[in-house]
Amino acid sequence: MKKYFFLFLSLTLLTGYARAKSNKQADKIISLEQAMTAATAAIEKEVKPGVEIAIAKIDAPLPEISDLLINKLTDSFKASGKLIILVRDRALENVDSEHDFQLSGAVSDESTVGIGHYLGAKVVITGTFDRYDKFSQLRLRAIDVKTSAVIVVYSALINNKDSILLRVTLPLEKIKMPAVTENVLEYLNNGKDYFAAEKYNEAIKEFNRALAANKNLTDGYFWRGKAYYLKKENDRAIADFSAALKIYPGYADALYSRGKAYFYKEDYDRAIGDFSGALQIYPNDVDAYYFRGCSYSYKENYDWAIADFDIALRIAPNDTAALYSRGFAYNSKGEYDRAIADFDAALKIVPNDADALFVRGCSYNSKGNYDRAIADFDAALKIAPNDAEALYNRGVAYAYKGEYDRAITDFSATLKIAPDDVSALTDRGTAYCDKGDYMRGIADYKAALKIAPEDEFAKNRLEIALKKQVR
Repeated sequence: MKKYFFLFLSLTLLTGYARAKSNKQADKIISLEQAMTAATAAIEKEVKPGVEIAIAKIDAPLPEISDLLINKLTDSFKASGKLIILVRDRALENVDSEHDFQLSGAVSDESTVGIGHYLGAKVVITGTFDRYDKFSQLRLRAIDVKTSAVIVVYSALINNKDSILLRVTLPLEKIKMPAVTENVLEYLNNGKDYFAAEKYNEAIKEFNRALAANKNLTDGYFWRGKAYYLKKENDRAIADFSAALKIYPGYADALYSRGKAYFYKEDYDRAIGDFSGALQIYPNDVDAYYFRGCSYSYKENYDWAIADFDIALRIAPNDTAALYSRGFAYNSKGEYDRAIADFDAALKIVPNDADALFVRGCSYNSKGNYDRAIADFDAALKIAPNDAEALYNRGVAYAYKGEYDRAITDFSATLKIAPDDVSALTDRGTAYCDKGDYMRGIADYKAALKIAPEDEFAKNRLEIALKKQVR
């Protein structure tokens, strides 16, 4: 499971706007270089010289455009020399899980602040770039990491025929981009700001207004889909991503985002199809390799999963999520030494990773190295004392060592957290029987069968215990 950071966002959208310095909506179309120079100046005007800044993410229909914008903005700050630009840690792109703390996909202000804290920045920048028929719009938000206040909101209309932009994207004649009026653009921008403040219902209302005025707004569908996705309304999210892709089939982020929605619906075949489509457009998308690998793992196609994690790790060698997930795939194949090597590598990067400690403990259990397994479960439980799986598996290790009282203690602790855990009931029953306490063992087997009447293992153990009790 990918890791994430939580930081309390005290700033509401309205107070953020009250505090933020915002340029007026540009009434003329300018070049990309002019926009970058103006954006840099606008941010530098509000931030003291010498402050460390980091660029978190600029969402764009193509990853190449996002990379271009980040590089151009970085170059602009470096040329000015007034602020200290921090180079982004590539491995940070894969720290996230379901909470979307990541550099791929839409990023909220709260997550942006988390990125800033992680990189040691005082100010962090995020933004969006969307293309329309007559111009593209760039919007940047500079956020104070300490206070979460939005310092600057910068907007500019960019010439679609800009020579730099055309190097990384198709000419508009080959893609039918939607037309927008001033009020539609305002609805879209309001929706994105609500989204950044994690006010997803309000964001959806604004995107609804934009789409009611123009049914061909690619970014309207995409952003509304992201809002539905984060509300865990995956079917609605998939419908919106599909609508965006119908207008713009090459929208890599929409393919990737729809793939994630399918992934969390456990529709792994469709998820794999979308991640593969995104990778055809952007072959170096670490997140797409990661989630496609996870999809293969859930389908128990571990060789394909490992191949994807291998590629992800070639691109981002310190991606702990890919290391952890590849280790899990090796563990599932019974290649425990390789699994342990991956968990070791992940733990060198993040020493207190409870998940990696737990699964490495499971690998040691499978190898029959119960002492090392117990040591890992102990370490995991210091970090997460109520982890029922770690308690249960430590109990299994103690049982294999013949330390039945300790095993029973752990199984009992597991059942306090998860009363319907059939495995914990059955294994506690076995530990009691191994101690010669058949009455308690039989009681546990019967309790397990009340929860899972068809559990063959519990049935067999109960039958054996009843026969031994008679003797």
